Amino acid sequence: MADKKIAVVGVGPVGGILGAHLIKAGLDITLIDIYQEHLEKICTDGLIVEGARELTAEAASWCLSLDEAAEQGMSFDLIFVCVKATAVRFVVGSLESVLAQDGTVVSFQNGLDTEEEILATLGPERTLRGAVNYAGNLVGLGQVRMTFFHPPNHLGAAVPGTPEAEKRARDVSQLISAAGLETVFSEDIQHEVWEKAIRNAGLMPVSALTGQNMAQVMASRRSLHLVEELLREEIAIAEAVGHSFGSDFFDSTLDYYRGAGTHMPSMRGDVLEQRQTEIEFLNHKIAEYGEKHGVACPYNRALANLVFCIDEVAAENMQASK
Repeated sequence: MADKKIAVVGVGPVGGILGAHLIKAGLDITLIDIYQEHLEKICTDGLIVEGARELTAEAASWCLSLDEAAEQGMSFDLIFVCVKATAVRFVVGSLESVLAQDGTVVSFQNGLDTEEEILATLGPERTLRGAVNYAGNLVGLGQVRMTFFHPPNHLGAAVPGTPEAEKRARDVSQLISAAGLETVFSEDIQHEVWEKAIRNAGLMPVSALTGQNMAQVMASRRSLHLVEELLREEIAIAEAVGHSFGSDFFDSTLDYYRGAGTHMPSMRGDVLEQRQTEIEFLNHKIAEYGEKHGVACPYNRALANLVFCIDEVAAENMQASK
């Protein structure tokens, strides 16, 4: 695996941190992102990670899209899809044009069901799903601040019980771990995906709507009440789907939030920059599962709808500016 050609699609916080570690490990990495100035800065000064980790990685290869990579005759044995969940639909159609015949694609993203379109295109043998347990913010061109890492990350077959995909997931987990981001194989990756989705959905929309960072959310009686009600619904929905996290999960999640300090969740950054948020794959998706299984979810549905309203205004403003 170490001699394979690898692409990281999406060089924001998740892909930037992953890409920097893989490059520093001496792997053959091509960075792919639509943000040209960002990639040009990386090419000039390196991909810089600061904060919880400190490293600078010199990137030798980059493209603005998978289509551009295909035009240049590139072919990859392993592709990490690290774009926001809302952007998967824009890259999935081009995956096959640059994926080696026996290549593998990893959905290395936050949110529920982000791998579904990749699965529909490539099938279960070549599709993996990850649960990412680090976070960060893009603080400048070519520069990512890694705010925390609660190891390990998890990686598994998108469809559990697929032997070929499980073998690939074990190999890719070892590759990421060897690069310095501890990652373990999971026989049921959806369990970890749901756990991470709940921890995102329990606080992200509150921050997005109020402008509070994580410490401020947890210090406010009113916002903390929203977080607690969101979590109670989400835990009940997960249990209805078949994922139980133990009696201490509610309290441990609150402790997890407190331990994140003044980190500003990415959804708040999306709102400030008038980018489409990932609410569709977090509280909205959780509410859909709740409604399907007969679990009341008024808080998740209400906050999802409020964030959708912000997304609609942002989309209208973008259209008007064209």
